Amino acid sequence: MPPWVGLAGIGAGVAVFIGLFVFFIGQADRLAPAPQEIRVEVQDAFKE
Repeated sequence: MPPWVGLAGIGAGVAVFIGLFVFFIGQADRLAPAPQEIRVEVQDAFKE
């Protein structure tokens, strides 16, 4: 077996890992719930 076969296998594994990482980040972004508006009523925080 030529010595580059091991490196090619490692490279392919890294490429698959990065591809899956990007895929799952995209899925998480797509499946995330819609952002909700958050309101906090502050009555006298800025009073003198």
